[in-house]
Amino acid sequence: MQERMEEIFDKMYSMTDGLKRKAYEKWMTEFRERHGQTFQEMLETVERASDQKAEAENIAGMFADVVEHQFAKRGKISAHKQVDINCFMIYYVFPAILLTQSESAVILADAIRDEWRTRFKNSSQLDYADYDTLYRSFNDKIFGMF
Repeated sequence: MQERMEEIFDKMYSMTDGLKRKAYEKWMTEFRERHGQTFQEMLETVERASDQKAEAENIAGMFADVVEHQFAKRGKISAHKQVDINCFMIYYVFPAILLTQSESAVILADAIRDEWRTRFKNSSQLDYADYDTLYRSFNDKIFGMF
């Protein structure tokens, strides 16, 4: 599962660069096709656990470990890179988890959010929204920016 978690961030920069409504829709579809199985596996692991919250926290820790390993230089992720990762999490990872409509989706999303807030610098206010909320927030461009 960890190897596939690393692949989630492969196209992070191209997927968030100049994000507009049509591009977001296209990228999210592609993202879910490429990584849906990884999210499904994470959620099934949580669903099977007798203590779902503890298992979700375990997966959240593993996910954060993968991000640190992939993006840290000399043990730290730069502030600029952390902002990029946080945006990617908000626009793609959390909505993709919630779009599975799994009974455990909110448990896993909450665990990842909470791990993120404590582990990563400049992430204490990180939160998430579902895909429809984000999609509706676009005019032609995300929040009228870019």
